[in-house]
Amino acid sequence: MKHIFEKIKRSGALPQLPQVMLQLIRACGREKTDIDEVTQIICRDAALTAKLLTIIASPHVNLSKQVTTIKSAVVYLGMDTVRNIAISSSAMQFFKFPNVTDNFNINRFWYHSYKCAVLAQRIACEENQVNPDQYFLAGLLHDIGTLVLMATFPKAYKEIEARVNQGQNEFDAQADILKLDGPTVSAWLFNQWHLNPMASDAVQFLSQPLARIAEELTHVKILFMANLMAEPESTDVAQDSRVLTDMPDAVLDEIAIQAENEVHQMAQSLNLVMGAPEQGYNLLAEDVKDLSLCFGTLDNLLKAKDVKTVLETIQRGLEIIFHIPRIFFFLKDKEKNLLTGTCAKEDRHYNIVTSIALAMDNSDSLVAKSVKTGKITASMGQENPAVSDTQIIRILETPALYAIPILGRNGCSGTMVIGVDSDLTQILDKNNPLLALFSRQTGICLENLNFHGTYAKDISDKKMVAYATLTDKVVHEINNPVTIIKNYLETLKLKLPEKHPAQEELTVIKEEMSRVSSLLEGLTSFSKPRVGGTLETIDLNQMCRRVLAVLQKSILLPRQIRIQTDLDDTMPKATLDTNGLKQVIINLVKNAAEALEKGSEIQFKTRLVPGSAKVLIDEKRKLPGLAEITIEDNGPGMPSHIRERLFEPYNSSKAGASNSGLGLSIVHAIIKKMQGRITCDSSRGRGTCFTILIPLAPDTGPRPPKNGIMS
Repeated sequence: MKHIFEKIKRSGALPQLPQVMLQLIRACGREKTDIDEVTQIICRDAALTAKLLTIIASPHVNLSKQVTTIKSAVVYLGMDTVRNIAISSSAMQFFKFPNVTDNFNINRFWYHSYKCAVLAQRIACEENQVNPDQYFLAGLLHDIGTLVLMATFPKAYKEIEARVNQGQNEFDAQADILKLDGPTVSAWLFNQWHLNPMASDAVQFLSQPLARIAEELTHVKILFMANLMAEPESTDVAQDSRVLTDMPDAVLDEIAIQAENEVHQMAQSLNLVMGAPEQGYNLLAEDVKDLSLCFGTLDNLLKAKDVKTVLETIQRGLEIIFHIPRIFFFLKDKEKNLLTGTCAKEDRHYNIVTSIALAMDNSDSLVAKSVKTGKITASMGQENPAVSDTQIIRILETPALYAIPILGRNGCSGTMVIGVDSDLTQILDKNNPLLALFSRQTGICLENLNFHGTYAKDISDKKMVAYATLTDKVVHEINNPVTIIKNYLETLKLKLPEKHPAQEELTVIKEEMSRVSSLLEGLTSFSKPRVGGTLETIDLNQMCRRVLAVLQKSILLPRQIRIQTDLDDTMPKATLDTNGLKQVIINLVKNAAEALEKGSEIQFKTRLVPGSAKVLIDEKRKLPGLAEITIEDNGPGMPSHIRERLFEPYNSSKAGASNSGLGLSIVHAIIKKMQGRITCDSSRGRGTCFTILIPLAPDTGPRPPKNGIMS
């Protein structure tokens, strides 16, 4: 039975009601779509409802509470995902999956499922049950197990149909041939989707004899009655249904009539004819052909504004279409010639995956090979895989991996690594053109994002170079006459008697000219920061404590400003330009103190950025990570026009002629020389926060970790 459930998990062949899919695609395509309208459309189709609940119950959707209605599922997933499910499911059905069996009539299946849902809801209302919508959901999906068995085991189901035609009960035939029946599968799916346990309990009893049902609780009886009464185009109420309730016959008859009328009306609105299943497919084909395959996912890729959103979008698209259990991404770091791992943050192995790095020149790794060759690689049937491949497969929790290169216009940006078994490998192999489409669109999106980021940084760097060049030229031109004047002053002092009254005035003039020289030297400090000197192996936290202790006495205490520290105890020792980093901390804390009022507060934090330290598995060595320093105050913040040009020279929010506006440009230059990055988050009335990221050089040579991923 476990093997059958595993195969069902991978099944992508649940048929959809074409008319419902058509309406859902069109509804989601409109600019203004009402959630209630979408919910009503979905409620008409059991397979689509199952699809929605499968997605929301997956490990990638970290749902904090139980989903009890279809509307709550739609609201939680959002319109974009609903559209993805609609279009992707339609495309896969139309281009890949045949009808489950020759005799299967999807129109009749829909009619029975929807009528059972309406009946269950109405009976539950009459019986004063809490939340009748749950009964509607249970009724709509009560036969989903049979549908799944048809789609997953089409050959075996032909034998089941043959037995049914000879008079055997369908549930009994299922149990004889497949060793489990439709209600058991339905109940299992309900549990997979985290639906109300009462619904799972009720659906499980659908194959039980009437005598057993009569002894069960009300919720079991309600669904059993609804199933008995849900014969398409019929208002008859079987005697078996009447014995399960105390409702008057007239009330039960009225419920049956109202339910049939409602379902019949819905069928007419969908142009549904019991014996004509093909009309909807033709209508759906026209719409699906007008949309590119998997348009929903590709459309969302174009809207993505950062790498995280791109990866989330492509993961959700692949999950919807191929029912992929887990995906890891390995993206290229060109500067370090590495592939670095990442995955969904909700994945329980996130910290492990983000710590993995693979050398691009690694000739053994299938993951690295897919990037170097630009071709799909798979470990299924592979002998003696690399240690890194074995570790990744273990984390994927699947028998093998399947690496799809992310190809753009300018080469390969990385690879998508999917956990697979033999069945999923065959499915992916058959759909290589579709995977290539996903790969290329993802690659182009990543290239575009990288281009915009690089372009913005390049513009900023060129502006700083232009400032530096102009400043150096101006300072040089001014320094020449200043030097000449100072020399003449010295000569004049020597010519005059020592006691001459003008000696004192000449001394004052010389001091002022020296001050001019100092100011000119200061103007060039942002383009020539004092870094690149002696590197020291330090305890970063200890260094920060010492600098802050000095600042506390000299600047903060006199201004009655508090400073709170939160230093990461896991921060390793690192080799850094200590003097440069001290200058950065002093400048930022001093700037904050000057902007704050008495009684204000500064928060100073350090941490080792999670996932920034990498492990080269095959080479058995560690790469250092990033240290993050944040300096945050609760002051007045800064206006947007200052923030936009914050690290440019001569830009300052401070008043006073003595302020040159060079402090932050010097800080920026020092951090850049250290191959780090500094950012600022500030707005009026909300304070200011500077975040510094500095790459850590190891304090000793590379060594394998004692435990963890390589153990």
